[in-house]
Amino acid sequence: MKVLLGPAHELHVGVHGSLVAAPPPGVSYVRCPYTLHFRPDRDARHPFSPLHDPAVSEWVRFTGVPAGTAVVHSSRLPVRSPLPWVVDADSLLTPLRVGRFFALGAAARGDPPFPDPPAVARREAAMAARYADRRCARLLFRTEYARRMFLDHLSHGGHRPETVETLAGKSEAVYPAVPAAAPRERRAGPVCVLYMGRTAQDKGAEVAAEVFLQLRERHGSAVRPVFLGPCPAGLASRLAAAGVELVPVLPRTDYLERLRRADVFLSPTSFESFGMGLLEAAAAGLAVVCPAGPGMEHIGELFTAGENALFVTDTGPPARQVAMFTAAVSALIRDEPLRRRLSMNNHALTSRGKLSLRRRDERLGAVYAHAAALGASTLGDADRTRARTEAESECDRPVTTWAEEVCHWAGQHCAARIGGRVVAR
Repeated sequence: MKVLLGPAHELHVGVHGSLVAAPPPGVSYVRCPYTLHFRPDRDARHPFSPLHDPAVSEWVRFTGVPAGTAVVHSSRLPVRSPLPWVVDADSLLTPLRVGRFFALGAAARGDPPFPDPPAVARREAAMAARYADRRCARLLFRTEYARRMFLDHLSHGGHRPETVETLAGKSEAVYPAVPAAAPRERRAGPVCVLYMGRTAQDKGAEVAAEVFLQLRERHGSAVRPVFLGPCPAGLASRLAAAGVELVPVLPRTDYLERLRRADVFLSPTSFESFGMGLLEAAAAGLAVVCPAGPGMEHIGELFTAGENALFVTDTGPPARQVAMFTAAVSALIRDEPLRRRLSMNNHALTSRGKLSLRRRDERLGAVYAHAAALGASTLGDADRTRARTEAESECDRPVTTWAEEVCHWAGQHCAARIGGRVVAR
């Protein structure tokens, strides 16, 4: 089965990279050009910009779709296409409430993440209707927690009961997966503890740096800390002097090779919508140390405390967080049987358990088959009438379109300015 995967600017290098590198049996993924369509909110009084003004709805339209394509697999965004489509997302709350580009623009300006409540309500109603469209076969969430949050928000937000019922009936959780590395014999020597963060602020880089300094004081040459990613100003020289290896952001294949040579994965992140880095570490056979609690409410779905990971639940000041993470990693450095048990459990979890490729492929295969059974449609009179009604119900302002290149440029520009991620909760 040929599945169109896009839009490119919304694809996640880990989640969707794994799909392309290891597709479900019988599935091949294709790409094609696209445009992103924004319908400005009716209250806009000046030239519309998706980065500055709320859009009452947005959707993606693909062009030059290869012959034989059966299904569109869209990341986050609704699709206008005669082909049936499915949506996958870490969370659908951002596209539902404000849209990625408006949220990025607000964060770059330092503005609140949401416009006035009436504008949010108008957008939610319009976007919920698009996801409820009969051409949308499934809404795929990466955790059950995210699925529940989405449906709870709709249920308590004044949405039409039939719309909520439709969306609940077509939503499910499908955990991402990556190939599990073959178990390797861990040689005697320093325990390699690896931290990875592409964005320093929300990945807990400062906490990780302080943890590494304390680990070197406690364990000396028995630990080999590796700090991979942007390092906070003023800490690089201290880390280097303490014997911490500093590594810049690496290409994905190089990073995964580094990961396979480590023993413990340290992740003092402030939040994760899923946590692809945690999954990759588990698939490489590492013991994991990560937070639980606010921002990580879903983590118990993925890992069992003490069996796959050691959780740090403290949400106090940074000094306490450093102490708690240091204690957890120290326990793994000192206790080789514990470290080995977590490693073996994580290999089982990602090779044949709920976070395995086999489980992911079973679920995705069924989703694609269900979607393909809907078949392609032709744009008949009923569809034209529905499209006109849909446009009139949203607003009467003309649609603004962004080409694929503009979407990429705007996303990279704003992400560079804010130095982190944006999540609408």
